[in-house]
Amino acid sequence: MQHSAAFSIRSYAEADLGAIRAMLAGLQEDEFKMESNRALWADGGAAYTDWMLEEAKANSGIVILAVTAADAPIGVMACWRAMDETDITVVPEARPHLYVSDLFVAASWRGRGVAGVLLAEAERHGRALGLAQMTIGVLAANGAARRAYEKAGFDEYEMLLRKRL
Repeated sequence: MQHSAAFSIRSYAEADLGAIRAMLAGLQEDEFKMESNRALWADGGAAYTDWMLEEAKANSGIVILAVTAADAPIGVMACWRAMDETDITVVPEARPHLYVSDLFVAASWRGRGVAGVLLAEAERHGRALGLAQMTIGVLAANGAARRAYEKAGFDEYEMLLRKRL
């Protein structure tokens, strides 16, 4: 896995569970600041984290962390093979993809290339699975994440528009 002078990337270990729960709760809190319809988890993200870990395990996925030299977690990324069986608007061979479900980098580490390294690992994993594309969701209001994803090579594909009633 990739490394930089300031941080390295490693696979999830059971001892990381608390740190991952905290980072995913932080991701949800950040998104809540942008969109008030985001749930704030009373359990600190425990149920969501457990679900995410199971999805990765069941679908040829990976969960990786960015850590400091002292092994302190500063970021997390989870991805897995996904198949949208219900999307009959695309040809069947275009339905399988690597889905990046979660990407979080601690605020003090943002803008330092951590997200790009995590996404590069996801891309490497997707290629190893023989997949031709990967997807990631982002809130329209999250300009910093959108810029990071575009820098990593993501292009807009489909947009969901909303009208508040």
